[in-house]
Amino acid sequence: MKRTILACLVVAAMGSLSGYQDSTAQTGRELIAMERASMDGWLKGDAGPMLAASDPDITLFHVMTARRLEGISEVRELYAPYGGKPLFDGYRIEDPKVQAGGDMAVLSYQLVTHNGDATQKWNATEVYQRKKAGWKVIHTHFSAVAETRP
Repeated sequence: MKRTILACLVVAAMGSLSGYQDSTAQTGRELIAMERASMDGWLKGDAGPMLAASDPDITLFHVMTARRLEGISEVRELYAPYGGKPLFDGYRIEDPKVQAGGDMAVLSYQLVTHNGDATQKWNATEVYQRKKAGWKVIHTHFSAVAETRP
């Protein structure tokens, strides 16, 4: 009897874990798709998709800022000069990783951008929170990758 109960508990736990893994994988696909939509916007000089994915209380660190930006209005102000000007000719999202738990998730990846013959790499971290309207970015951090030395 004890073995039967234990076996049932193990099967139930495995089923629960499997559901969690499926949920995390789905969250990962959703967040990466949102990030691609944002980058596709920047291919056209359109910050709209990135702003739409951002929470009104977003915070942001970027190589272009001297301090942390707070709130969507400061982020919108940072993006304004780039309106209508593509930021790059092409891009790749490399090695994306989503770590999720409950209503929070972190997406980290390396963004590789191409402008003509020039290539630049960025380390990117996006912190998401699930809201009534869906996943929203509550914190963004982009930093240029330092050149590696032999």
